[in-house]
Amino acid sequence: MAHKIIIDTDPGIDDAMAIAYAIAHPELDLLALTTIFGNVRTHEATRNALALLDHWGSDADVAEGEASPVAIAANEPSYQVHGRNGFGGVDIPLSSRKKHDLDAADYIIDATKRFPGEVIVCAVGPLTNLARALERDPEIVSRIKAVVVMGGAVHHKGNVTPVAEANFWNDPHAADKVLAASWPLVLAPLDCTMPVLFTPDFMQAIARENTKLGPPLAAMAEFYARFYRSHLGLGGCVPHDVMALSWLTVPGAFRLQKGALSVITEGPAIGQSIFQPGGTQSRASVFDGRPDHMVMVDTDPGIFMADFMMVMTRHAD
Repeated sequence: MAHKIIIDTDPGIDDAMAIAYAIAHPELDLLALTTIFGNVRTHEATRNALALLDHWGSDADVAEGEASPVAIAANEPSYQVHGRNGFGGVDIPLSSRKKHDLDAADYIIDATKRFPGEVIVCAVGPLTNLARALERDPEIVSRIKAVVVMGGAVHHKGNVTPVAEANFWNDPHAADKVLAASWPLVLAPLDCTMPVLFTPDFMQAIARENTKLGPPLAAMAEFYARFYRSHLGLGGCVPHDVMALSWLTVPGAFRLQKGALSVITEGPAIGQSIFQPGGTQSRASVFDGRPDHMVMVDTDPGIFMADFMMVMTRHAD
């Protein structure tokens, strides 16, 4: 049986990679994209989500989410990383389809009521929508099958500050609330995303084999790779958001560590994720009463990339 998933997303180039993977994979049943700010503003994320789904032939719903963080002023979108349109300047035709009547938080709540124990939310942007869903319906923790979060940096350095990863930095209060909740949660931090690099040759191979999904992804990846080359000296781009999907389909690609998590919500370390390994104790009261979650602390790049290539080519229409 296919996993019923909702991708909470701020598309975004690596978001587009994750959405394409979800559309292509026979074991993933994409119910909806719920949108959030981050790489772009929320209304732009909704536009991009609708455009991608129409362009790639998916009838999944799109529900628009929160326009600003829970408790801080919104940061500027990551246009320098993803381009002014979120797709590195690649033109994806606008959709005439409308967003769902429910907002993102209510859509997620409703989906868990329609499919109790079946829905997995793959959250690959700031966690504001999930925090709002928890506020509105605390019982959601007992109905949701799992939450897979791409965010944070556990043993790895940050990517927007020395200690903070972008998604958590954009709404640290929401991230802390989501990590404190007692639902089944798996975290995909920078620790597991940074070992993987999609080179231009890799993306062009996908474009040749999958003429529907591949060419726009390869074109977006060229822009994305320029950022990684200029800022980190890397010869490709990092597909961060795909990790939240791959955990469901190829879990053997990842090494896991269990423990409690928290997020710093103020000061120079704002957005930093902190981790207390399971079975250990400390005098940090921030972990009191917090559940242990699973954290993906490393990735086998060969397994991960072989799976992505297989899904994007073998399952191509």
